[in-house]
Amino acid sequence: MAQRLVDHKILVDPQLGDIEVDCQALFTEDQSQALLVLTAAPRSEAEEKIRLLGVIGTERFTTPV
Repeated sequence: MAQRLVDHKILVDPQLGDIEVDCQALFTEDQSQALLVLTAAPRSEAEEKIRLLGVIGTERFTTPV
């Protein structure tokens, strides 16, 4: 990895709202590829929302009309 950048991002989920995460971008030497690593602070509201995403997935909780 040639370069590492750190940033703060806000993901928006239609059911859970805003999820604040830290974002690390790792680039290959020629910058043709990047790996983004998104993490939430331990024991934070964002971490709990990410855990909920693993449970609710793509399920819908309303009855189709």
